[in-house]
Amino acid sequence: MAEDAPAPGGAGPAAEAVEHGAPPGSLRWFAMLFSGAERRTSLEALYGFEAELRRIVASTSHEAAHARLQWWRGEIDRLVAGRATHPLARALAGAAAGTRADLNLLHELVVAADLDLARLTYVNWQEFEAYCWRSAGALQTVAAGVLAGDRDLAPEEREFARRLGSSVRQVEMLHDLDRDARAGRVYAPLEALDAAGVEPAALAHWPGTAVVTAFRADWCARVRSEFRALPRVIADPAQRNAQRHGLVLAALHERWLGHVARAPAANVRHPELGPVTRLWTAWRTALRHA
Repeated sequence: MAEDAPAPGGAGPAAEAVEHGAPPGSLRWFAMLFSGAERRTSLEALYGFEAELRRIVASTSHEAAHARLQWWRGEIDRLVAGRATHPLARALAGAAAGTRADLNLLHELVVAADLDLARLTYVNWQEFEAYCWRSAGALQTVAAGVLAGDRDLAPEEREFARRLGSSVRQVEMLHDLDRDARAGRVYAPLEALDAAGVEPAALAHWPGTAVVTAFRADWCARVRSEFRALPRVIADPAQRNAQRHGLVLAALHERWLGHVARAPAANVRHPELGPVTRLWTAWRTALRHA
């Protein structure tokens, strides 16, 4: 938490959280780069909030993490009421100023952080999608609302943001599958694992057995199909232009997913996109939807 926030545990300044949310050269940074200068600071604040919650979840003290998350619940209420005290919350207030973005949705991210802290598992894809909405879809919906300016989001834009957030979060899960499993976090639905003949504990090993590799490949294909469908969700040119940040973010994560899908065969444990690929993908996608 920031130096003047009456919250348990303390933390660095808001600027540090913002920088960690979308560090220069990251996929989020490239998506923001092509979003328009007038909204870039707003997106930085949103990703900074996401980074703050992830930092809290990564804390070694569960008691302190729970206390911090509880404090943030109250701070979001104060933010919505126009009485934010934390510098990062005040940045979020500025991000939404003059727009119809629903900052109440930030509560969903705190719920997702609680679920991560509890290392909750998900029985089926329906429960899993509910988690993905809270973890990332809600944030992308707020971002879409900010980018829409002083108008209400169209239903197509809401659907796009929900599916974008879910797909982005799943690429992160696939990239960190073994690392998360070793930390006691199994995100893959238990019913899907059982149907594939995969024991949850087997996900902690790299590259894993043949059935783990097959399950990972099927999951990658599922997410890739979703990414390819995303541009068709918003057909209106004006809406596409407004949501260019999300379209670029989707294209970047689809490229990253391709590397993640090939990782076991290439014996690359945690593959990343090179800077030239990131820039080219972002520029080409932004130009297409300008």
